[in-house]
Amino acid sequence: MKMLGKNFQAFLLFSFILYAVPCYSLPLKTQGRWLVDERTGERVKLHCANWPAHIFPMLAEGLDKQPLPFIASEIVKNNYNCIRFTFSIHMFTRYANLTIEESFDRLNLKKAKAGVIKHNPFVLKMTVPQAYEAVVDVLGSYGLMIDADNHISEPIWCCSNDDGNGFPNDPHFDPEEWIEGLKLVAQRFKGKTQLISIGLRNEPRGKNQNATLWFDHYIMEAAAQVHQANPDVLVIASGLNFATDLTYFKSHSLKSNFDNKLIFEGHSYSWGGKGNPWVDGSVNKACADKIGSLNNNLAFVTDGENAVPLFFSEFGIDRKQMPARDDRFLSCFSTWAAEKDLDWGLWALQGSYYLRENVTNMEEYFGVLEIDWDRVKNPQVERRLGLLKQTLLDPKSTAPLNYIMYHPQSGACVGEGMDGQIRAGNCKGLTRWTHNGHEGPLELRRTGLCLKAISDGLPPILTPDCSQTTWKPISASKLHLASKDHKGEYLCLHLEPPFAGNIVTKKCICVGDDPTCKDNPTSQWFKLVETNIEN
Repeated sequence: MKMLGKNFQAFLLFSFILYAVPCYSLPLKTQGRWLVDERTGERVKLHCANWPAHIFPMLAEGLDKQPLPFIASEIVKNNYNCIRFTFSIHMFTRYANLTIEESFDRLNLKKAKAGVIKHNPFVLKMTVPQAYEAVVDVLGSYGLMIDADNHISEPIWCCSNDDGNGFPNDPHFDPEEWIEGLKLVAQRFKGKTQLISIGLRNEPRGKNQNATLWFDHYIMEAAAQVHQANPDVLVIASGLNFATDLTYFKSHSLKSNFDNKLIFEGHSYSWGGKGNPWVDGSVNKACADKIGSLNNNLAFVTDGENAVPLFFSEFGIDRKQMPARDDRFLSCFSTWAAEKDLDWGLWALQGSYYLRENVTNMEEYFGVLEIDWDRVKNPQVERRLGLLKQTLLDPKSTAPLNYIMYHPQSGACVGEGMDGQIRAGNCKGLTRWTHNGHEGPLELRRTGLCLKAISDGLPPILTPDCSQTTWKPISASKLHLASKDHKGEYLCLHLEPPFAGNIVTKKCICVGDDPTCKDNPTSQWFKLVETNIEN
């Protein structure tokens, strides 16, 4: 830490003693499609939350609401192991000597400044880069990993096609200043292994974007400079079109992986494309189209001999209003992310902003935390993300592949209850299932018992007669687990709110080709997710 003062150093030591949790062995490197511990080769899976610091007044959001140790402890308590911590280039190139107090005063943020004085007074006399570093140090003392993400050049809200920050040589995107800013960040954190990566640029976009220039010139130059300044950190390269497009690499190869340090990132939300297919059309088709697009435009980089890790560094939903569009998107996306066992970053941690788009104390509806940063905004969403926070595939494991039966709308996994019936419950420690992945018996592993549908509205049973039970994924989404009853009609597994755990079979919802079927089928979405992790 660069001369941050004895008071803060004492504060940091106190935080470490009181709250520290075991750290990962760092730094990390790539091994095919995986991120692994550079020393041991063990896989490290990232399940992150985004925390902005890139917007005026250029301080990590929320330090006016709660003490930094409390916020860090909430991150850990909710089982996030890393923070994608955003910064703007100008924080390190143009505002490097501006103190946090001066920054708040310039914006006349009197109430927010009073909150910082109350909860985190140690940052006020720090410069903007020092305060950014101080937050990284405290997060690291909690065992959290940090991705320093260059979100934008100017310290403004991001992103739009016409904000002048979308692509090198746009009005506010000076490529030389950009690379200089990245180098300053890389140098500042050299030797601080809790900072595992530097995101070179968030969401390139706009009319001037060019795949050859971006991937073969700008990314190579920026990554080379960062790698030279700090060889320990991963370097993260974003896809084009708001981080949704890596298709350049279907016909081109990476010029360098910088000693197994380069990874890609992608983003997705419920919007994009035409209209609102999650509500106005077939939800199964909307999900199939979303997954097809994600695989075709982004996830293909994790396949084949030249596989590269994909860090899915942004997805999220409106947790406050929970519109149907977001609710259905999350269920769909979660099955895909679980199947791929991706590293990911949720948008976002923050419950509020000091100043966003000229509005003070604006609430972030997508935030994990409430507007006062004192509690989780929507605990049910955290439960739905539970399986994604587990490591499901281990490249070093010799265990056979089995399945977890996952219900994304509730976040529950399916196993045998105390009464011998199958029930939905916590995803940790549940019995695995075996299946051929296409059509066949669905067996509770190591029991010799297979799942059998009885009738519409009744719970399925476990039977030792596996020869008479067949299950397969059907519908456009392939998320309905269906079996024929004694009449030869398909019944689907079904779990309704409030998700008390009682699973039945019912007539399948919108599984045909009718594009006008708009009923919500997510109560019947069950995904068989591969795992080679022994429970």
